[in-house]
Amino acid sequence: MFRSKKLLIILATIFTISFFLQSTIIADDNEGYEGNDEIIHGYSLVQPVNVYAGTSREAPILKSYDYNHPLVYHPYSSHWYVAVVSINGIMYKGYINKDDAGDISESQSVKGVTVCTTNVYSSNSIDSSIINSYDKGSIIEYRSYDQDWYMVTVNINEEEYTGYIPINNVETIVNNPIVGSIGVIKSTKVYSKPSIDANIIKSYQVGKLLRYRTFSKNWYEVTSYINGKAQTGYILKKDVNKVLEGYAVKNQAKVYSDTSKNSNILEIYEKGKSLKYRPYNSNWFTVTVNVNGENQTGYILTSDVSPFAPSIQSSALKSPTYLYSQTSRKSLKLKSYKKGDQLKLTHYDDKWYQAIAYIKGKKKTGYIHVKDVGTIPVKRDPGYNIPILMYHQIGEDPQPDEYGRFVTPKDFEEQMEYLKAAGYTPINFDEVQNIKNIKKPIIITFDDGFENNIVAYYILKDLRDETFKPKATFFIIGSEIDENDFLSLEQIKEISDSGIISIQAHTMTHPFFNDSETAGNIDLLKEIKDNKFLLEDITGKKVTAIAYPYGSYNNTVINEVKKYYDFAVTTKQGIANTNDSHYELQRVRVSFNTTLQDFKQLIVK
Repeated sequence: MFRSKKLLIILATIFTISFFLQSTIIADDNEGYEGNDEIIHGYSLVQPVNVYAGTSREAPILKSYDYNHPLVYHPYSSHWYVAVVSINGIMYKGYINKDDAGDISESQSVKGVTVCTTNVYSSNSIDSSIINSYDKGSIIEYRSYDQDWYMVTVNINEEEYTGYIPINNVETIVNNPIVGSIGVIKSTKVYSKPSIDANIIKSYQVGKLLRYRTFSKNWYEVTSYINGKAQTGYILKKDVNKVLEGYAVKNQAKVYSDTSKNSNILEIYEKGKSLKYRPYNSNWFTVTVNVNGENQTGYILTSDVSPFAPSIQSSALKSPTYLYSQTSRKSLKLKSYKKGDQLKLTHYDDKWYQAIAYIKGKKKTGYIHVKDVGTIPVKRDPGYNIPILMYHQIGEDPQPDEYGRFVTPKDFEEQMEYLKAAGYTPINFDEVQNIKNIKKPIIITFDDGFENNIVAYYILKDLRDETFKPKATFFIIGSEIDENDFLSLEQIKEISDSGIISIQAHTMTHPFFNDSETAGNIDLLKEIKDNKFLLEDITGKKVTAIAYPYGSYNNTVINEVKKYYDFAVTTKQGIANTNDSHYELQRVRVSFNTTLQDFKQLIVK
């Protein structure tokens, strides 16, 4: 009954988009909602304007707009506007700080570089009189006037006048320059101004590595030393190789399909991985990744990479393990280590690590081969057992072929009363990390999101007291929300807000992932990623777990699930353990024929 139909998919898509659009006016910050449905047409007042995922400048950036870009938004609070942005064709709610957007008359001054000889007119018309002129490559200050003109202030005979310049005559300078390194790919000239008509103050030969600062669309800014004195100069971007080399400095540095953490994840790099990347803006670098045999441009956060190799801890794998003076086993051995010695290393290349050692009181830099260090296997931690109960529906007198999917309200209540009397602690998946401090943990799950699951919620609510605070997880099919026999959006919000029920994912349309005839037509991103974001938007809470529909999954599905979730449950019978793969967790099926004695035995290993 769960196979997707074309009509159902269309309805689900309409629902998802309309939900995001309708949810653009939702108060969820501490300031209190002060907005209304008024539509405001404004402009970017700074360079750039960021659209944030929350009402904080520390929140993730969903999208950015250049200075003077037209914007549409709604009032939200005393400090924020709310707007809808599209990322990969999906609508998201975002927030714009009121200091960053507004009427064009409120625009702030910015700096830019003239891309041609630029006349300053007495009014916003090229037919008006010319009151001043700037050479190509001049750095000037201006602010918005309208979509076609900027205003400038010029000094003529010690008096200030307001003038106007066409917006296409200037490139706005970036507010937050990226600092990095670039390689010269041909003889490269450094100009005194960002114009090829300016004086040449220095030249660099092929192969020279330069430190630079991003400046504008076509220019980098560099510091050159001429006769021992530092001087600011400018080089054309096309004259240099913008590929930077560095390392992933965070565990699981992610490469996204767009400049948003909500976009698709194309690749994940481990800490210390050497990378090549290019500057994009102050928050992002671009990288090239291979996806299904094809090269694709991705984006990685600037904070996730560094030109400097990160330090890592590793162990000597044998006695002795040598520190060499050069990247060769034939070079001088500076020091030896015993098996198991802990070493602090930095990545050097694909075959060698670099390390620092003190020999006779003197600091020495040496090299250790990557095959000589690693993780020494330790005695396996037995882990913690967690029974994960699997229910589907609650009701009386099901058809015999549905016995495996039903329990009666009476039986469910007896089972929960037993857990209470036996000292079990029903938890949610996000509490697994603290399991060693929890007495007799157990997880209660319901698949599909049937409306009769609300009975379980009320039973758990009635059993709740100071000594027993039961929780359960409902795995919801996104496209079934508000459908007949399934939970409504309002019910999902209510039970989630109660703190008793955790709302987690069960895909958008409940496909069978291992059907050889239909698997190729399944949109994994829609099923796995969109379901998560839909439920998070409904509940306002993180969705970190997913139940595989029909218990079907494979390596491709697991790899996609790992990008967005911390846990995934199967329909395989058994008691889960914290040492098991978090993406293939077993469960204990409870059915219509399960007696209380059976139940007691099922949850003990």
